[in-house]
Amino acid sequence: MIAGTEKLNEGGSLAALEALARWQPYLIDGYQALSYPDAQSAFTLGLGAIYPTGSWEISGFEANSDFELGIFPPPVPEGADTCYISDHTDIAIGMNAALEGDRRAAAETFLSWVASAEFAGLYANALPGFFPLSDAEVTLDDPLANEFLSWRGECESTIRNSYQILSRGTPNLENELWRVSAQILNGELTPQAGADELQAGLDSWYTPAGM
Repeated sequence: MIAGTEKLNEGGSLAALEALARWQPYLIDGYQALSYPDAQSAFTLGLGAIYPTGSWEISGFEANSDFELGIFPPPVPEGADTCYISDHTDIAIGMNAALEGDRRAAAETFLSWVASAEFAGLYANALPGFFPLSDAEVTLDDPLANEFLSWRGECESTIRNSYQILSRGTPNLENELWRVSAQILNGELTPQAGADELQAGLDSWYTPAGM
């Protein structure tokens, strides 16, 4: 999509919205009015069998659920043979490039430790579901976090396509995806109509280089 060789209203992106539309009959009663925390609570209270989410939910669900939790990756579409996991840089630490002298030295010392195997282990176990971008071998204590991490050996990595580059203009693609997804689940838009709106919005401001 960044290169302009794929479109939101065809291929895999359209298929994803068509799959989303098929969830509607299985959603909890009154789902239209549920906030994010309400949906989390409904799941931990046993009012839902499946909660589509990511590894960031591990700590909250483990703390608030009185039943055993399990996870599974998204099914691979029929005819495809490659699974993907979404990598998102959610918590990043950097240094102000303008720092000088002792402050710069202190920041560089701190960042060197952040990049160490020691920090990777502390971080991964303090925040199950948030994984350090480190080459170090890290032993995770949380079984669910370990299972999430194991998918790296089975699946290719991808990014959240609506973040960063494709959300720099107006309409913001990330916000538009939330809006259109809700309307599809509510039966207010067909998947094709929603996908066409998304693509038209992106086309109104984003022109890939060389096109």
